Amino acid sequence: MKRLAIASAFIVACLAQPSVATESSTEVSNDAQFVEVFGLVKESCTADENCDAALPTQDELNQIWTKMVEGVNQNLDLNCHGITRQGGMVICQTAPNARVEVGRAEDDVYVQTADKNGIVIIGFDRDEPAAFARVGERRVNFTITPREYDTSIINGLPSNMVNEYSESDLKRIRAASARKKVGFASKVEEIGFRDGFTYPVTDHIKTTNFGAQRILNGEPKSPHFGVDLAAPKGTPILAPAGGIVSLADDDMYFEGSLIMIDHGQGLISYYLHNEDVMVKEGQRVTQGQQIGTVGSRGRSTGPHLCWRLKWRGRNLDPELLTEWPTHG
Repeated sequence: MKRLAIASAFIVACLAQPSVATESSTEVSNDAQFVEVFGLVKESCTADENCDAALPTQDELNQIWTKMVEGVNQNLDLNCHGITRQGGMVICQTAPNARVEVGRAEDDVYVQTADKNGIVIIGFDRDEPAAFARVGERRVNFTITPREYDTSIINGLPSNMVNEYSESDLKRIRAASARKKVGFASKVEEIGFRDGFTYPVTDHIKTTNFGAQRILNGEPKSPHFGVDLAAPKGTPILAPAGGIVSLADDDMYFEGSLIMIDHGQGLISYYLHNEDVMVKEGQRVTQGQQIGTVGSRGRSTGPHLCWRLKWRGRNLDPELLTEWPTHG
C-alpha cells in the first residue's frame, strides 16, 4: 500500500533526527521536528502523480514507529565509569538524547535523558544500597561500596538555630526553603562537570566529613550532607567547576548566605555561611573564578565553608569529585 511506504519513509526520516531517534514512546511525537519532516513527506507525496492521495493514518504511523524504535533501542550501548561509592557519581556514554532509566529497583525508576553528546551522569545518595541504569536492552548494574560515617557533635549554638523557632523565624525558614527549591530546579545545558572538580578553598582545614551524623546542642539531627572547610574569614571561595549560578542569596536563615552553581545534568554544588556573595543568579562562572568569601553567617560556630553537592534530590560527597579525572 502506497501510504504505508510513505509512513515508513516518514518514520525513517524522524529516526534520523537526534532528538527523536532514541525516544521510546509508543506514539509518534508531535514536536516541531516531527511536524517538519511530516510536511516534507506530504509535499513529496503530492508532487508525485502516482502517489496515493491518502496519507498514512496515525495508527499506522504508531505501529511502524514502535517497531523501528525498538530496533534502535536494542542496539544502544551504555558505558559508565566513575566512583561507585555512597555519595559518589559516574558518567555514562550512550546515544545522543537517549532515554536512560535509572533506579534502585524495578519499582523505583526515573528517567534521565542523555545530552546531545550522549553524556549522562548518575549520582549515588549517602545511603544508596544499589543502583542500575538501562537504555533499551542494555542494563548496567552498579555495586555501590558502603561507607561508615562520623558523628559530629556541636554545642553552643543559639536555641533558635536548633529547635526553638519563633513565628518570624518559621516565616524566614519557609521563604528560604522556597528559594532553595527554585535553585535546585535549575536545568541548564552545561558540561562543567566534565572538567573535574577542585577544592573551592585552597588553604583550609577539613573539620567535618560528608555524611556525619549530627548532634546539635545534644539533639540528634539529620546527617551533615556537606564537607566543612575551615579557613579565616574573608578567604576567597573559588568555583570548583564551571557552570551557571542558580541561586545567590545573602539572607538565608540557616545558611546565612548561599550560592548554588548548576554544572549541568542536574548536578548542583552549593556554598553556605559566606561572608560575601560575589556572583549573581544567571551568571556563568568558570573553574577557579572567585564567587565569594568565607564567613560564619547563619548556623555556624566559626569561619568555614560548608561545601555541598546535590544531584536530582540525592546528596553527593563533593570531595569525591576532586578524585575524578577530567572527561573532556
